[in-house]
Amino acid sequence: MTIKVIVCGEGPTDVGKKDYNTSVWIDGPAVAYIKNASTKKLQIDGIGKNELPKIQKVKCKKGHSVKAERLGRYAILHSYKVAICYVDCDNNDFEIIYQDISFGFSFYSHKVIGIPMIPKAMIESWLVADENAYLKVFGKKPSKPSLPNKPENLWGKKSDPESNYPKNVLKRIVSQFNREPEGWRYALARNSNSKTLLLKCPISYGRFFYDMEKIQ
Repeated sequence: MTIKVIVCGEGPTDVGKKDYNTSVWIDGPAVAYIKNASTKKLQIDGIGKNELPKIQKVKCKKGHSVKAERLGRYAILHSYKVAICYVDCDNNDFEIIYQDISFGFSFYSHKVIGIPMIPKAMIESWLVADENAYLKVFGKKPSKPSLPNKPENLWGKKSDPESNYPKNVLKRIVSQFNREPEGWRYALARNSNSKTLLLKCPISYGRFFYDMEKIQ
């Protein structure tokens, strides 16, 4: 049996985007990680956060809980069994964001499985976790530079291309293969091994992987 999943992210570089000429959803790397983390047959659909319908009586008042509540309500109305709310952790407290999203989903817990997906610090941290993914995609493991030992701890100034800001780290790593990150994110995520992600990103990927086990 195919399980219907709806996922909402922050933008085209994580969950993906809709091709407005065809209305077809173009999957981002977050969708690949969802597929990798489950042995179930999933139908994964994406929706932009600005496309979530407004709720007249919102139980949540602010923050990511509002997004999760709206997504949970959307999932029920459109017969989705699972709703996944993607949010970058950035340099913020992971546990606070996790509880915030969980609270938003809690109003519909008897009707939909709500799963927070919160890379620490952002999706690029997961994308620089598995060197074998680069071997599969580019034919060679990264060496100049190599992958960081603790990708969840990456942070720095976005404006400094040499900083440890995750997007900048990913760009430097992919550049050694004479490529740009755009266009390769999904492939790198799909070819990443969950066991490696659990070791390299135990806080954020570990929690997400564990929560995916709720899908029965």
